Amino acid sequence: MPAIERSGPKLIYQQIIAWIRQQISSGFWPEHYRLPSEPELAAQLGVSRGTLRKAITQLISEGLLVSIHGRGTFVESTVIEQPLAEELIAFSEALLEKKIPFQTRVHRQELIQPPQRVASLLSISPGQPVLFLERVRTVGAQPVVYLINYIAVTDCPGIETVDFTQRRLFETLEGRYKLALGWGQRTFQAQSADEHVAAMLEINPCDPVMYMEQLLYLQNGSPIELSNIWLRGSTFRLSAIVQRGHRRGLVSNTMEFKTSSD
Repeated sequence: MPAIERSGPKLIYQQIIAWIRQQISSGFWPEHYRLPSEPELAAQLGVSRGTLRKAITQLISEGLLVSIHGRGTFVESTVIEQPLAEELIAFSEALLEKKIPFQTRVHRQELIQPPQRVASLLSISPGQPVLFLERVRTVGAQPVVYLINYIAVTDCPGIETVDFTQRRLFETLEGRYKLALGWGQRTFQAQSADEHVAAMLEINPCDPVMYMEQLLYLQNGSPIELSNIWLRGSTFRLSAIVQRGHRRGLVSNTMEFKTSSD
């Protein structure tokens, strides 16, 4: 915590702004880091909530922080990220809603020791395994989605035995294990398919794909699953209807599926 100067020439809220900037620039607060709640942070700094809120409001206006209603205040990404979905819906659920039949192939399903980044994002203790799930979804004979999931298994024992050719992940977490899924952080990026992704999607290396990373949280705030998803560029299109005048003014959004290859 910074040493707040009560009688110095710099106003208290300006000192807080400078400290938060330092936390971000040093990497101590990385992108997507969720700040402590206002009462907690104000108490730690020994300042009023009003003073803290003034500092946070200015940093939000500058684009260093972002406030998500009901979620908290986060460190904004340094790259452009488009929030294309307010509703937490799986791609398989979107296909079902549109009455598009699909099949799922499971290529790998086993408990593993997660990579360090995965362990950190899922708050996994050292030595604790996660379920590694690798799948491809096809429509007709065409692969359209390649998925890799890392699932924290503490709250879902035995999930490694579930037949995910017949069961969907969200369906399993909510139905079999009665877990209350809350929200997810999604990041989209256009990529060129590497050889492995190209083989899974049956496309040529360097063909365009849409990559999405999703970190899924339970309603109690615990992270439960990390997804890496590659969408075949010729079959999916993501779109959003936005309202001018609000920085995060997403009104509604859709995911469109095209069966043609044009």
